[in-house]
Amino acid sequence: MEGLWERLIEILEQESALYRDIFELSKHKTNTIVEGKVTELEQLTGVEQKMLLGIGNLEQQREEAVNQLARHLDVPADQFNISLAIKKAGEDLQDKFAGLKDEISSILKELKEVNDLNSQLIEKSLEYIDFSINLIAGDLPDITYNAKKSGGKDKGGSFFDQKV
Repeated sequence: MEGLWERLIEILEQESALYRDIFELSKHKTNTIVEGKVTELEQLTGVEQKMLLGIGNLEQQREEAVNQLARHLDVPADQFNISLAIKKAGEDLQDKFAGLKDEISSILKELKEVNDLNSQLIEKSLEYIDFSINLIAGDLPDITYNAKKSGGKDKGGSFFDQKV
């Protein structure tokens, strides 16, 4: 059973490292978004997707290890969590699990903050692009002075309709 505990720790360490890499990549994405480097952003997103596939693979391995440990401990797998692992693991592994729990929680919190910022930046960029397209296409509401609307007399058509 000691090997199962070690395997779980190994998987959690790999997940932690991969989450840290994704966090660093997300911080880089923030700068890329601010600088408007669309091609580089696409490349970073592709790298991030590969990393997320790696996380998915590690999650499957973690679930397998947890299921095996839960069977050995006579605990339902859906009730087996890191807090239970800390309690049930040997004394030499308890600190390791506690450290991994804190580390992964911290990384995920930081990652969420950066991803929220990136989402806001992208949303603002899209709003600006939409505004620019509407400005060019002339789909914006009339924001110029119009004498008819203000109660005055309208002098006729646009500047280009005047007789030469």
